[in-house]
Amino acid sequence: MGLFGNKKSQEERTEDAMKKAEDLVGGKGVMGKVTKGFMGKEFTDQMSQGLQAGRDAQAAVAANAAAAAAGIPGVKATVTALADTGTMINNDPVVNLSVTLEGGQALQLDQTLVSKLQIPRVGDSITLIPNPVQPGSYVYGGLAV
Repeated sequence: MGLFGNKKSQEERTEDAMKKAEDLVGGKGVMGKVTKGFMGKEFTDQMSQGLQAGRDAQAAVAANAAAAAAGIPGVKATVTALADTGTMINNDPVVNLSVTLEGGQALQLDQTLVSKLQIPRVGDSITLIPNPVQPGSYVYGGLAV
């Protein structure tokens, strides 16, 4: 609202910014059409992919926070393959991870945001946290201790 009125929360401001960016990239409104006209479809497609990666990262952070708050234990896994996607979110890389769980089950984690301070290598032991938003899937929880 205004200077002294109700302020939006950080989540509301983030959601508003993401919605505006998606409308712009989607060609909605005058600015969306101008952007698409001047920058081209290839640029707007790349921006759309970046926005989707940002949404995925937000979901992973929310899942990690929910799991930590609920006291959900992590699952140990070993990295068998790692591929950089070339996407960065807040200077942290988004990677595709192939892992093997302790029970021997192979698992693929696509478009996974990892901290550049904790980038796993092949053979490293990592912690995966069950995703409460999508049962049966996991999110990267960091290097195992």
